[in-house]
Amino acid sequence: MGRFLGVWLCALIFTPAVHAFSLVDDAGQRFEFDAPVKRIVSLMPHGSELLFAIGAGDRLVGAVEFSDYPEAALKIPRVGGYSGLNIERILALQPDVILAWPEGNGSRTLQRLRELGLRVFVSDPNSYEDIARNLEVLGTMVGAEEAGRREADDFRQQVSELQQRYLNSAQVRVFYQIWHDPLMTQGGDTFISQAIALCGGRNIFADLAIRAPQVSIEAVLARNPEVIVASGAGDKRPQWLNDWQRYPSLTAVRSESTYHIPSDLFHRPTPRFLQGTRQLCQQLHKTRQWLTTQVE
Repeated sequence: MGRFLGVWLCALIFTPAVHAFSLVDDAGQRFEFDAPVKRIVSLMPHGSELLFAIGAGDRLVGAVEFSDYPEAALKIPRVGGYSGLNIERILALQPDVILAWPEGNGSRTLQRLRELGLRVFVSDPNSYEDIARNLEVLGTMVGAEEAGRREADDFRQQVSELQQRYLNSAQVRVFYQIWHDPLMTQGGDTFISQAIALCGGRNIFADLAIRAPQVSIEAVLARNPEVIVASGAGDKRPQWLNDWQRYPSLTAVRSESTYHIPSDLFHRPTPRFLQGTRQLCQQLHKTRQWLTTQVE
């Protein structure tokens, strides 16, 4: 009896304690966890990428189409895409948590997952600080607090350095084009609009409250952007970006300032968004120099 008691005491002493913790997602929901999460299904590419960024890609048991970075993400079983999710496949994977994105996942589908007893944790970063916070929150979720803090702190430091570099730059009017048919842009409350501001630009539609509003060509012409930027649906410059050449009176056309940034670097709120931000800053600086020569 004494021998068994001694073995039990040793196990008690040397087994690491698991502490319960709580997390709040980007929708303001609080979740209680008894232990770090081991099985995650990500319903958006940025969720998968954030987990890989903190070294927790091995916790992903399911992902959607276009979860393609890093290369290891391509090996994760697919559970559908933006056009629809395979709920049966998601259930079969027995996830501890579903990472969801309201803009890309239908509300009815997410509600159905909740009704089936799954924990739907919303990741919806909408600013540089939101991206950093998501790295920290996901780090805590999977028991990688140190990695999450390290990546978040490094991200914040790089953002701060860019802010200081372009703090006193002359402002440039920017039209960001999401798509051409219908013509869509970004409102003021988005991480892309924040990037424009960080680089010393002014989003000409920052006054619109909707994140991705439709606008008219006439409205763009009236606000006369000095720069037009688009990402399109892939890495290549979209052909429709050249359609603005029909309007030679636009300052952005006269200054040859219709630029392209690969969508993976500018549409995903992950650490790689800083690469897209740097490209944008360089583009605005080029136009700023052209504008200076016109004044002189």
